[in-house]
Amino acid sequence: MIAQSVRQACPSEKDLLDANRLAQQIGWQAAIGRILPERADLVCAPRRADFQYLWDLPTDAFVLSAGDDWGAIAAALGRHFAHVTAVEDVFERARFIDIRARQTNAAVEALCADLLFLPLAPGQFDAVVLNAGLACPANGATRDFLLRLLRSLRDLLKPSGFLCLNARNRWGWPPRGSGRGFTLSLAGYRQLLREAGFGAVRAFHPWDGSEHPGVLLPLDHAGALIHYIEFKDFPISGWRGEAKRLALRAAARTGLWAYLAPEFMFLAENA
Repeated sequence: MIAQSVRQACPSEKDLLDANRLAQQIGWQAAIGRILPERADLVCAPRRADFQYLWDLPTDAFVLSAGDDWGAIAAALGRHFAHVTAVEDVFERARFIDIRARQTNAAVEALCADLLFLPLAPGQFDAVVLNAGLACPANGATRDFLLRLLRSLRDLLKPSGFLCLNARNRWGWPPRGSGRGFTLSLAGYRQLLREAGFGAVRAFHPWDGSEHPGVLLPLDHAGALIHYIEFKDFPISGWRGEAKRLALRAAARTGLWAYLAPEFMFLAENA
């Protein structure tokens, strides 16, 4: 059941309306194939939530996914955890997630609400997942907004809970443009999480990008980074491939890797 507290328009509202109509006629997966053929594999794949294998949580844990878009992360989490809540601030997105969950028997409850004012009791979740790029509004995104959001989400965590935050690096290489919301550096995100009241923070580099988090490299462990590089098969061979391997090895040893990773995945403990 969808609890609706906020209804907002979004650029893809027509697509969402069409997707919801089709999902009820031909199924959610076929609807995605019709509406988003170029991204269907990604939206439908459970690998979007592979970061959960870093967690040490029982299957009866309570998990909140904030800013889940088409519900890929929530759906994947709902296959492993008994209590998953997906929050979206656009009603038709939340409705699609609800349809998807019902058709797949996933343990997911869809909630439409403003992320800053969630109608949820404090201290009830073991983990909160936040995609910072989705959560920050494209227009007028600020550090203050993300700080307020992080504090709001922290209030929902149990004392032993943690935040799983995906965010782009302001200084990441190669650069990916500036039109995807608010970004900070590694040090900037760490400072922001401290200000939000979080304790210990572990930072990872999603090697294949946050949409394919199957390989998460610990940025505070140079040995692990070097080990990965030693056995990684690069698509380029010969001296170019070896030059890339040497450059990455040097970046791991000097700590430069941590500052130039294009994206981060953080696990931040509730202090």
